[in-house]
Amino acid sequence: MSSETAERPVDAVDEDVDGIESFGILITARVVLGSMAGGLLGTVAMLPVLVGIPELLGLFRTAPVTQFAGLASFFGLEPTIYLGIVLFAFGGTVALPLTFLVVGAFLPPESPRYLRGATFATAFWFGFVPAFWPDVGLLTSSSFLVFSLLGHWIYGLTLGYVLSHVVGIPQHDV
Repeated sequence: MSSETAERPVDAVDEDVDGIESFGILITARVVLGSMAGGLLGTVAMLPVLVGIPELLGLFRTAPVTQFAGLASFFGLEPTIYLGIVLFAFGGTVALPLTFLVVGAFLPPESPRYLRGATFATAFWFGFVPAFWPDVGLLTSSSFLVFSLLGHWIYGLTLGYVLSHVVGIPQHDV
């Protein structure tokens, strides 16, 4: 008797005991590009809520975006609003989708899988809030919390939906 066990193909689809599908999706260039497409669409979809509505209400401030660009001073670049926008877009289009590819498999809910994007975005919202906190009154601060959370949910749902419909959300075995 051999001590080796037969391995199932990584891209196989099984039906678990509980009736929930388990996906073994390799993280390929197609999966990475699908996640980045979802991140780009999510970033664009969240902008009306994160920037547009607050701008119409006179609540949007550019100072936190410029301060966020201070990250680039590590590379000798001067922080500007434009650099802040580029870094924000890079994070939403590249960094966060790649992170979601890795951790998305471990997030709730089990089904539908695309809702894991909202869970993921909510976790990142907790970092977004102190990084971009407006140093203003109660109404603006409350509005910031509501609009930023809604924007992050839109981002996460878009990222999860696009990824799950283009290639599926990878499920990793640990």
